[in-house]
Amino acid sequence: MRSLLALPFLVLATTGQCQLAGRTSIGGGIGLAIPTGQFQDTWGRNLFNINGHLGVPMGLLPFQTGFAFDYSQMGSHDQVVPIAISGVDATEADLRVKAKVLSYHPLLRFNPLRGKVRPYVDGMVGMRHFTTKSRVTVDGLEEPVRRERNSSDLVFSSGWAVGLMYGLGSMGYIEARVARFNSGKTTYVDPGSIVVNDQGNIAFNTLSSNTDVVHVTLGIGLSF
Repeated sequence: MRSLLALPFLVLATTGQCQLAGRTSIGGGIGLAIPTGQFQDTWGRNLFNINGHLGVPMGLLPFQTGFAFDYSQMGSHDQVVPIAISGVDATEADLRVKAKVLSYHPLLRFNPLRGKVRPYVDGMVGMRHFTTKSRVTVDGLEEPVRRERNSSDLVFSSGWAVGLMYGLGSMGYIEARVARFNSGKTTYVDPGSIVVNDQGNIAFNTLSSNTDVVHVTLGIGLSF
């Protein structure tokens, strides 16, 4: 009998706690992508990282669904090259080659609290895209005179993240986030090997390894 009498209070308490999680959060930050395992042995350098993530409440449950995006720069190369293009007076142009990693991960977040301090845990499954692109631009022209994708490789990725949001006012927050991604083997450009001859032809070496990485970032966001 006592259990039956206590049931409404238990339901109300649980519902109230779940409703605390019923807010959408959107945030982003900057930090480092730190290679681990074979990726560290092969690549050996940290990457500059920018991330963004979105969490949308799942009704009364203390969970959110959402999406995490990461941009990491592996390196770049800049050089002035000669050009001869009909209708263009310039005889020189700027060539920029950039190697980067784009990560796309749908997520499930456990985020039960709505106090000033709000910890969360994410589970993620998605893809990471290693690309190297080159672009030739001429001063005075709005559009590049040449674009080229020199290398492109997709790899399956899964991971987790832990974060801590600290509320600022009624909607804002600052955040610390650590994410770990376990990714398969892929081939990527070594930006330190990029060379360009006088005609603007690009050559580079590639590396191949698993691409496990840890992201450590600080950021800001909104919860509403």
